[in-house]
Amino acid sequence: MKKYIFPLILLGSIVVTAFLVAWFLPRPYVVHYHANFALYMSGKQVSFSGNEYMEDVARCNIGKWVLPADRVHLHKNKWDLVHVHMAASTWGHLFANLRWNFGQEYLVDTTGKIYTPNKENSLYFFINGKPVFNPFNTPIQSEDRLLIWYGTGTEEDVKNTFFPKVANDAALYNQKDDPASCGTNEHSEILDSFGEMWHEIKHAIWGHSEDE
Repeated sequence: MKKYIFPLILLGSIVVTAFLVAWFLPRPYVVHYHANFALYMSGKQVSFSGNEYMEDVARCNIGKWVLPADRVHLHKNKWDLVHVHMAASTWGHLFANLRWNFGQEYLVDTTGKIYTPNKENSLYFFINGKPVFNPFNTPIQSEDRLLIWYGTGTEEDVKNTFFPKVANDAALYNQKDDPASCGTNEHSEILDSFGEMWHEIKHAIWGHSEDE
C-alpha cells in the first residue's frame, strides 16, 4: 500500500488544482446579460408571450451539451426581454429560436409566410434608435434595444413614434438574479466532471472503484 501513497498524493494534488482552476477561472464566452426588442407588423406589436417561446430552464453549458436555446432566449413570459448566455449571440440566433427569420429584404413568420417590402409596406430595423440594414448577424450587446417594423410609414416617423415604445428595462434585469440559476448549473457541471475524474483515477489505481 505504501507504494501507492506518493502517486495518490500527486494525483490528488493535480485533481484539486484542476478543480479550483475550473471553478474560479472565468469563461469569457459564458455571459449573462439582457436586451430588449419589439417586432411590429402593420402597426401592431407581435406578442411572443406564448409558452412555446419561453426557455424556462437554461443550462448555460457551453460545449457539446449546448443547445441553440441555451445561447439566447426569453424567460417567464417576459416576452420583450432577451437573456443572452453566450457571447456573440446574434439577433438572428434569437429569432431562429423564436421560429422567425428575417433579412434585409424579407421577414418570415412562424407559419412560413414571407413579407417583403412593396408599394404599401416597408421593412425597417433600428438598434438603439439608429437605422440598420440587417441586424441578423449583429451580436446582441448588453442593454441593446431592437425594433423591427413592417408596415406603412416613413423611416423617420417609425423611429420617432414606435422606437420609444420598445421596452427599456434590460439594465434593471442586469442587476437581478438569473431565473435559470446559471451559476449553479455551471458549478454543478464542474462538480460532475470532478466526480468522473476521481472515478477514473480510482479505477486506474485499484482496478475498480469502491462502489463497483
